[in-house]
Amino acid sequence: MKISEYINTERLKDTFIKMAMVDTGSCEAAKKGAEPSTAKQLDFAKQIAVDLEKIGLIDINIDENGILTATMEGNTDSAVIGLIAHMDTSEQAPTGPVYPQIHKYQNGDIILKNGVIIEEKDLLPYKNHTIITSDGTTLLGADDKAGMAEIFEALKVFREREDLKRPTLKIAFTPDEEIGTGVENFSLEKFGADLAYTVDGSDANIIDTETFNAYNPVITVEGVQVHPGHAYGKMVNAITISNEIISRIPNERPENTKDKEGYFHVDTINGDVSRVTMKLLVRDFDASEEEKKVKKLADIVKEVENKYPACKITFNSNKQYCNMKEGLNELPEVVDFAKKGLEMSGLTPEESAARGGTDGSFLTLRGLPTPNLGTGGVNYHSVREFISLEVMQKCTENIINIVLLWAENSKEVMPKINERRKKT
Repeated sequence: MKISEYINTERLKDTFIKMAMVDTGSCEAAKKGAEPSTAKQLDFAKQIAVDLEKIGLIDINIDENGILTATMEGNTDSAVIGLIAHMDTSEQAPTGPVYPQIHKYQNGDIILKNGVIIEEKDLLPYKNHTIITSDGTTLLGADDKAGMAEIFEALKVFREREDLKRPTLKIAFTPDEEIGTGVENFSLEKFGADLAYTVDGSDANIIDTETFNAYNPVITVEGVQVHPGHAYGKMVNAITISNEIISRIPNERPENTKDKEGYFHVDTINGDVSRVTMKLLVRDFDASEEEKKVKKLADIVKEVENKYPACKITFNSNKQYCNMKEGLNELPEVVDFAKKGLEMSGLTPEESAARGGTDGSFLTLRGLPTPNLGTGGVNYHSVREFISLEVMQKCTENIINIVLLWAENSKEVMPKINERRKKT
């Protein structure tokens, strides 16, 4: 039998829908030190822990940070492989309650509630597929419930097919990935994997091997509030000054950039005449160019502050994560085996530079090589989000094939892995 025939597509669909229905939105504004940022993520982790136990996993644990880990014991000597997905969904769209809708797609637009339209141009590659959407009032949550469901189905296949060689698998489902804090307290030592894959990407044939270098600067402008009728020569309007800062930022915005081009992005602005806080995203794949961008922003702030000496402007650069490419180069087999696994699934693999970050960005730079595999989701962080069940099946097949390759070929890589273990 082919690996694809081991996958129970209906079960995969049911697992995903069950997960997607649960609202697990994270919250960037939550009080620091509250882990995870929303209690509903922790409730979800407890449900998932029960489901993992039913599959027969061991060492199931939810730590004080809300990170859920578990182990499926291997049946062959091999490197220890981690499979990682995140439990939270993005607060950039309403997060729940989610009401998944199933469409046997043929052609045309898909029309959802509130006049939400998923356009035919996005759906063309999925003709005759089973498409899953929300009802249009929320996001779907394929980012990253699809990754979780695909890992679950792969585990179930390995449990049902004990004849398939597998290494020991370390599973992690993390909270708060969408707000960039999910693996801040992730213990690599406790996790115990030699390498890992996040399942948090898009197309089934894509392997994310690069991410942005990322800073999230915060600019705070403190003005002087005076009654408008008596403001002459006295008022210092923080809103006006903030607008001037924005006007000086180069026109390298997300809507004007693509591929490996970096950007400046004014993400949120809050405040009034007396005080304005701006949160920005600064991104570039090249580390030196990223540093130049941050310096440019800091210089703009200083220039504007000098122009308005009665105001006070603070600038916090807030470094977030780095491009994971260099870390992956230390163990190139982690990408090579991923490519071969996708080829076994009948795909033509492509390495991609993800215009964002993943938990794998952080983990790779801390010493755990972790490229990112696709899940099949489209239009993430949006009420127009959707996923193809057929592509989910292919992504599950990818996971299984990659695991099989490590089980069969680890011997040639183990000297390098053992050397890495000595250094950590």
